[in-house]
Amino acid sequence: MADYTELQVTTNFSFLRGASHPEELIEQAALYGYKTLAITDRNSLAGIVRGHVAAKAKGIRIIPACRLDLLDGPSLLAYPTDMAAYGRLSTLLSTGNLRAEKGACHLCKMDVYAFKEGIKFVIVPPDTLNDDLNFERLFIQNVEEYRIKLGKDLYLAITRSYTGDDMKKIYRLSQLANRYDIPLIATNDVYYHSPDRRELQDILTCIREKCTIYNAGFRLHQNAERHLKSSEEMERILGNTQMLFYGLRK
Repeated sequence: MADYTELQVTTNFSFLRGASHPEELIEQAALYGYKTLAITDRNSLAGIVRGHVAAKAKGIRIIPACRLDLLDGPSLLAYPTDMAAYGRLSTLLSTGNLRAEKGACHLCKMDVYAFKEGIKFVIVPPDTLNDDLNFERLFIQNVEEYRIKLGKDLYLAITRSYTGDDMKKIYRLSQLANRYDIPLIATNDVYYHSPDRRELQDILTCIREKCTIYNAGFRLHQNAERHLKSSEEMERILGNTQMLFYGLRK
């Protein structure tokens, strides 16, 4: 798994979410021997330019992408496959920006379907799938709809949360993927380049959620594992999950 590619990276261009600059993430990726890295900021392509410049100096290829947080469905990671698709993704984001106040982006599923050509998508599952049956049922309905509308360009993300229900969640997602013939993608849902940035990321979360570190509760990430990891570490974490794909089909 030496060619593992991290496909879900949030930089500080996702306002009050990412705790590392694109350059810092690229520097860490180079130390780990990465050849390719995706930048997937929230409803934004803003971090890609600085990421590309830093990556070019390190001999790393940047996958330009973003995370689409939708008003009426699960989030989707979006990866344009050519310049025309990149232009469509940019237009999609502009559409959402024009609907909202500055700093926000309002997008719906129908918007995605209208601009989907040439873009590969990865469904971002909720943190839990077993606490609320109605919520889980709605998620499954959305997965089915995405499969119908997005076809073979659709994938489903698997991410370890490092909590007690990880294996149960992975099992349920793998069943769902098998049911709808959707390939699985491993990601680490990265928010910072090094574990010591966890405290800064917590502070950013508190500012965004207008709370204190003492009453933030589950609004904070539960641990410091949302940092970029080496291929060897990802293999240790996910090595037994043999059904996972580690890159997007071309």
